[in-house]
Amino acid sequence: MTYDQLYEHIVAYVALPHTAITKHDKKRACLILGAFMEFNLDCLDEGVDPRTLDLTGFVNEKLDELEDK
Repeated sequence: MTYDQLYEHIVAYVALPHTAITKHDKKRACLILGAFMEFNLDCLDEGVDPRTLDLTGFVNEKLDELEDK
């Protein structure tokens, strides 16, 4: 996946449930990408290969928390 494709995916998720993409959605997508890049760089600084991480459980836990509220 290219950076552009990743950006487009994140923009679409940020905009959900709407299909119209706003400037605000695009800005939030950029902030998310920046935070994720910082996370990856921090992992590398700590000697952890980000490719070995599986965030599926963490993401599902956060989604479950939202459903419980």
